[in-house]
Amino acid sequence: MEKIGLKYGLFTAIGLIAYFLLMTLIGMAHIVELRFLNALIMTVGIIVALRAHRRSKRGDIGYLSGLGTAFLTSLVATLLFATFMLVYIKTFDENLLKVLTDNRLVGERVASTPGLVIFMVLMLEGVISGAMIGFIAMQFFKRPDHTVPNSP
Repeated sequence: MEKIGLKYGLFTAIGLIAYFLLMTLIGMAHIVELRFLNALIMTVGIIVALRAHRRSKRGDIGYLSGLGTAFLTSLVATLLFATFMLVYIKTFDENLLKVLTDNRLVGERVASTPGLVIFMVLMLEGVISGAMIGFIAMQFFKRPDHTVPNSP
């Protein structure tokens, strides 16, 4: 589970970074609403990771094991992407930081440590969306005999 989560988390992070760089090249990185497409990239990464996990278990994937794989994939991808964004903003484009803080998506008090706040917002955004995607995807990947026990 760990190897699969790390591997596909890395691939997902590469996809997120490539998407951001593409948006930067065509001059659309300042359009904050396009960040919602990151969820589509995260969804693809998690589903591919779950498929690989199911294949490694010969079709017998446990619910918690699948959730762990999805969560680890999103955690690794988000950590790498947020770190990349922090380095990118600090090194190449401080104006992007101004765009993000002006839209008040990260709160009003970012004057003291804006880079850290952006990093934390990206981490929360990525991990929470990854956990939700994992819960939804596991409805399709769980074992067919997985049932909720009857209450007495």
